[in-house]
Amino acid sequence: ETPSNGIVALDSDGAVVRAVTVDGTAGFDGSMSVLPMYSRLVVEDSHFDGGRDAVYAHYADGMVVRDNRVEHLRYGVHGMFTSDVLVANNTIHDVHTGINVMSRPTGNALVGNHVRDSSVGIVTAGSASHVTGNVLADNEVGLSIGTTRSTYRANTVVDNEVGVRSTTTLPTNDVFENDIVGNDRAVSPGLATLEQWAVDGRGNYWGPVPGVDRDGDGVVDRAYDPTDAVDQSARRSPV
Repeated sequence: ETPSNGIVALDSDGAVVRAVTVDGTAGFDGSMSVLPMYSRLVVEDSHFDGGRDAVYAHYADGMVVRDNRVEHLRYGVHGMFTSDVLVANNTIHDVHTGINVMSRPTGNALVGNHVRDSSVGIVTAGSASHVTGNVLADNEVGLSIGTTRSTYRANTVVDNEVGVRSTTTLPTNDVFENDIVGNDRAVSPGLATLEQWAVDGRGNYWGPVPGVDRDGDGVVDRAYDPTDAVDQSARRSPV
């Protein structure tokens, strides 16, 4: 139990944080549960409650954060200047942002995480990353895409106020085979009106979408584009 940092690893490649509980302060006024700097660290099977960030990584390339439970703090996993990270199978709820990847990293994999009841589920930046199999539910924003040359596949984005917020200006991400359903607004495109929402004809499942199925094959004749001005209006139109 601490109002300060729980575990700090500096130049400590190969260290493992396992089966640890860190109870921080209420709100965002505390500090980091685990703080790796210049350390290829493994953080697993632990519980972080309260404080500022559960795992704040600073120049910690190659770190692994998996199978942890996180609640009641600012960021679950916060990566700064950190590439080639695996963030997998963490359960995160009631935080500001579940997973926040910042400062132009590359080669990160966010796989099988569950984030709910938070302001934002996952925020990504940088390039050449892979985001797959995550469940983002009952958040203000489920997924916020700020990367280039990255893949977002097979995620479940459900019952958020905004399902996907896309802020990159280049149409270089592949966003496909995701279930994006039951959100108050499916997509908030921002500047990203050219995002790619299908790969080799495989799109996303949006639930009921506007359109006509003339040949009765169960698919509307024209592909649904959530960032197209017409489709945005059609989705909310009573007609």
